[in-house]
Amino acid sequence: MDIVTLSSKGQIVIPSKVRKKFSLKEGDSLVIMEEDDAICLRPLVNLPELWGVDKLKNTGITLREIREEWDHELDKKAAL
Repeated sequence: MDIVTLSSKGQIVIPSKVRKKFSLKEGDSLVIMEEDDAICLRPLVNLPELWGVDKLKNTGITLREIREEWDHELDKKAAL
């Protein structure tokens, strides 16, 4: 676990090992979400960059798995 400090301007520094793990670089965008009592940061996926890619970087989930999950959800809704 890493600890970061909030600056007077509301900024934090993401530790180097985390930036490397998620291939984050200067200028990348992150999505900030509130989940119960937690703050979550997730890399913003640029869809045009995924063209022809069959696996999202560093997420462990393939586009095929995402599609299968969507199809399953649609099948459940159609059965109602």
